[in-house]
Amino acid sequence: MLNVESRFEVPRIVEALKARGHGTLCFYGAPGTGKTAPAEHIARSLERPLLVKQASDLMSKFVGETEQNMAAMFREAEAEKAVLLLDEADSFLQDRRGAQRTYEVTEVNEMLQGMERFAGIFICTTNLMERIDRAALRRFAFKIRFKPLMPAQRERMFVIEALGGDAALLSPAVAARLAKLEQLCPGDFAAVKRQVEILAARLSPEEFIEQLEAEHRIKPEVREARNIGFV
Repeated sequence: MLNVESRFEVPRIVEALKARGHGTLCFYGAPGTGKTAPAEHIARSLERPLLVKQASDLMSKFVGETEQNMAAMFREAEAEKAVLLLDEADSFLQDRRGAQRTYEVTEVNEMLQGMERFAGIFICTTNLMERIDRAALRRFAFKIRFKPLMPAQRERMFVIEALGGDAALLSPAVAARLAKLEQLCPGDFAAVKRQVEILAARLSPEEFIEQLEAEHRIKPEVREARNIGFV
């Protein structure tokens, strides 16, 4: 249920990581495209724990403490022999050419050094690939782009999540509406499922597609395209 763009097939990359035991990967793409799921799959395949860190876990208002937190993150992953996943990695790998403050450069340097020293598997996720420092990009052995679901994936996920797995219940009208949601991602289905769980409600196929359309409408890419259309 993931739509990825990579020079190498993901299963081949996983097998290579299992054989080597180390590697650096960058998963990039819009929010909700499923960047975390492959990290979980890689950890399971290697029979290792997955250590997940958010940018907020490392950031500190005190000078030098953010760099200390980065170093501690790599030490923790090594001690646990864990696959390390850093979410929102662009916070620490911003292009140094645009740095406004000294500590911004220092943080990028510390992260790059940590990547060099780390002997395990390090995965970074980002929604802002264009902000990543060039030196950081060179350090990633694999850069995998995550894109919105393809039409067949949208239908398959709708059948599973909204129709209980019965494809015969997918009406032509709903299928036509799904076909228009070109920026739909797995995260949008997850958002609707959370609504259902919180409300303890059961949505009809029509109600489910309405909620997906609502999630789709608020995406920046969709709003921008709609605004351009009115110009």
